[in-house]
Amino acid sequence: MMRVSKPWSPSNGSRRFNRAILTALLATGLSACFDGGKPVGTIGYVKGFGGVAVADEPRAVLVARDVLSAGGTAADAMVAMYFTMSVTLPSTASLGGGGVCVVHDKDSKTTEALEFMARPSAAAGQARVPTAVPANVRGFYALHAKYGKMRWEGLLNEAEKLARLGTPTSRAFANDFNRAAQALSTDPGARRLFFPDNRPLAEGQELVQFDLASLIARVRRSPGDFYTGTLARDLVQAVSQAGGSLTPEDLRAVKPEWVAPMQVKVGHDVAHFAPPPAVAGAVAAQLTAALVGKWADVAAEERPHLMAEASARAFSDRARWMRPDGWPNEQAAGLLNADRVAGLLAGYNPARHVAVEANKPADAIQAAGLLVMDGRGNTIACNVSTNGLFGIGKVAPGTGMVLAASPGHNTGPAGLGPVVVVNPHVNEAHFAASPSGGITAPTALTQVLLAAQVEGRKLPDAVAAPRVHHSGNPDTTAIEPAEQGGNPEPLTKRGHEVRATPIPARVNALQCDSGKPGFTTCRAVADPRGAGLSAVVGKD
Repeated sequence: MMRVSKPWSPSNGSRRFNRAILTALLATGLSACFDGGKPVGTIGYVKGFGGVAVADEPRAVLVARDVLSAGGTAADAMVAMYFTMSVTLPSTASLGGGGVCVVHDKDSKTTEALEFMARPSAAAGQARVPTAVPANVRGFYALHAKYGKMRWEGLLNEAEKLARLGTPTSRAFANDFNRAAQALSTDPGARRLFFPDNRPLAEGQELVQFDLASLIARVRRSPGDFYTGTLARDLVQAVSQAGGSLTPEDLRAVKPEWVAPMQVKVGHDVAHFAPPPAVAGAVAAQLTAALVGKWADVAAEERPHLMAEASARAFSDRARWMRPDGWPNEQAAGLLNADRVAGLLAGYNPARHVAVEANKPADAIQAAGLLVMDGRGNTIACNVSTNGLFGIGKVAPGTGMVLAASPGHNTGPAGLGPVVVVNPHVNEAHFAASPSGGITAPTALTQVLLAAQVEGRKLPDAVAAPRVHHSGNPDTTAIEPAEQGGNPEPLTKRGHEVRATPIPARVNALQCDSGKPGFTTCRAVADPRGAGLSAVVGKD
């Protein structure tokens, strides 16, 4: 039986494990029962409902499941899941990228956002290919420092092991790799990793990453060294060799921030969206605020039209408050102001499409979505990104780390925007989701949220339901193909120019009914359009 962690300890790394610590753990730990025959930190320690996990890559979900089963918190499971995904899905979850999380903590009765986006390097102007400053390591360390209970180094064990010994290439990663193989083949570092025997990596084939294993081992021992120590110096040199941009000052300046999320009332609950620079979160918050009061009263046949009209207006407004790199300008204040939200439906005609003026967006499509709820109901939704599939398409020599693109350089902002929906009266998380898909992410997220939390549809149906999208410019409404349930008729009869096409958005979601989290009240769904996985943890 695999030990997920060393003996339980506080986040400061103390190795003492005594009765006082165990008592504190049980007082603040999972609401599930525990197997008295197994020590904490061992898979199977939790008896009863241990939580749920869902993400875009299956192996990472299984690692998170094991951490929850061993008694870990949602933060512990999220850290282990992310670092595993940095090995199994480096196309979007590389250590070189950044991200954002929304965290609901039952003990403190707070819901907050943790922003650690990968920002441009100060040396971007001198680089052949500007790269972003890696922020994921410090971001997830900040999450663990505040909400983790298991030891940091134990949570990274499995990621290091998978990188060093190898892991079968998942369908999720193979799909990404096949789209980028030609570009990756021109980089020596990428060729060594992803073209064994000079042949492109295939689904099911063993992926071994010795350099990345060594990098994770150093992060396990001292995460701070990634930003200020000898490891930081080595990273700067490696990124420079790859033609990217990174300075010691860039790394020292990385500071994850705990910020207030954007809040939208949804019935008796409150939806907490990641704020700018999480672009998708901000747009989804505006869309939800504009639509939540009308959605239940509008006929199902009209809803695709209503969504398309509101979407076009939200993207038109986005052009006013967002810079090309995704960061907000001074006009971002008051995005949820009542007049501004009402303006998204100004001039709405239920019978006819009305075009709007909007800039043509060009968002980075690729991101990864990760969700965890532990047995007590603590809930975390995260997005991470390399600002484009495989970032700049290069691997920093000697590190195994895929380099993220500089925000806004030959690509638009990353469509990041996780959400957690909480009932403030009973301090329960009822819904959470992590979207990806660039410009289509906020509309997909909004449609899933409204279907699940307003229409009352079952979560698998809400996630699988056909989606529509309108970016404002071009004046075209995208719908999913007929084989995915797309129906152009309600839109064409209202004057929309409709294009049936696969919409790249993926939305992973979890949902709990009112009451204590459990097997009958909680569920998680990986978007069937992707190749992710959801898992329920524990046993009756």
